[in-house]
Amino acid sequence: MKDAMHRNNSTVFIFGAGVSKAVAGAPVMKELFLKMKQRYEQEKKLSDPLVRNSRINEFKSIEAVINKLEGRTKKGLSESKGGKDIKIKADTGIRENIEWLITLIDMNTDYVPMFGFEKLGVDVSPFGVNPLGISREKMEHVRSCLNRYLYLCLSDLKDEKDILSKFFKEQRLRRNDYLITFNYDVLIENALLEINQWSPVGGYVGVEQLESRYEGVDKFSTGCSPCKILKLHGSINWVQEGPRKIDIDNPPVITLHKWDSSPFFPKYEKILGQKPSGRPPVWILPSYFKIFSKNPFLFTIWRKAQRILAQAKHLVVLGYSFPEEDSPSQLLLASLPDDCSILIVDLEGDGIEKRMNSILRSPDISYKRWDLRHGYNKAVLDLNNWKVNQLRSGLCEKNPQKSVRRKERDLM
Repeated sequence: MKDAMHRNNSTVFIFGAGVSKAVAGAPVMKELFLKMKQRYEQEKKLSDPLVRNSRINEFKSIEAVINKLEGRTKKGLSESKGGKDIKIKADTGIRENIEWLITLIDMNTDYVPMFGFEKLGVDVSPFGVNPLGISREKMEHVRSCLNRYLYLCLSDLKDEKDILSKFFKEQRLRRNDYLITFNYDVLIENALLEINQWSPVGGYVGVEQLESRYEGVDKFSTGCSPCKILKLHGSINWVQEGPRKIDIDNPPVITLHKWDSSPFFPKYEKILGQKPSGRPPVWILPSYFKIFSKNPFLFTIWRKAQRILAQAKHLVVLGYSFPEEDSPSQLLLASLPDDCSILIVDLEGDGIEKRMNSILRSPDISYKRWDLRHGYNKAVLDLNNWKVNQLRSGLCEKNPQKSVRRKERDLM
């Protein structure tokens, strides 16, 4: 009975890049390279010549690999036409799909077949099959460059109109509600902090410790976070702490930067945003591979997410389209009980509706098309009306597992 009561009051929110784009102008995947290029133009103007030259070289390394891949593709196209020079301007689309590029790098560095050398006395290190004609060291360098520029693109995001904090305030989140996010940024954390609904310590599932320099701060706040956040891809404010040789079996720690003082956290004097401790963030780069062996603690977070979804009575998906190529995220939905009611909010419209209907055949699914950029009022009203309808349905429906599909399209 206790589990049933807990589940009846449970709402799970899933957030995707569409939310960060709406409230802070964060890039979605097809815009990421363009955002990196814009950031590159800023980095060229830095006063520190060492940092400036490093940023310039890093971006040029990314562009060089893309250009080489495009060149090989065009050469292959020419060869398929009998060696004729193809006089057309062709766009391979790599720049609009950085996720594919990172996946390609992962495949040709970490999981590439290796040549074997059996002759005694031959001093050759293991050598990988290299269909791209780009050395493993070069690809690993490009991956680190992409890591840097991803951080630079996300480190200064701000919700200038406080849309998320107003949205959460109206939602009146409860302690058994969970927030699952695929985003690296800390817009959700800052919004909940603004309304005293979240603490860095106790507020993340799977990551609990602050950096050691904040030892005097975490004692009073441990476990006091009303809301819990699960960050499935890692976070811009998680870092590994310790000796030079990092033990990946240990979870990362939370780094704080310039927290605005508030009565809820009077001792925090720094806020999220600046470069964390000289170490790169602990996250999974956007890739079709989810390589948990490099960050095994993330597997624990995904398992917890599955268990939470398995108990969800209501699921609200905001700004995430569950793309076909991201099979791990779709598998998460397999944990949902058959009688879970689902509200999906995404501007993609018909595309996500068709995709979700093929994945989830039994639950009640509602679709909305509103945009947080135009304000949170309609979003709150629609969401509250949906919750009321679900409550009435639960009280009146004799068979709670009976599926009734509702398709609503309201474009603000």
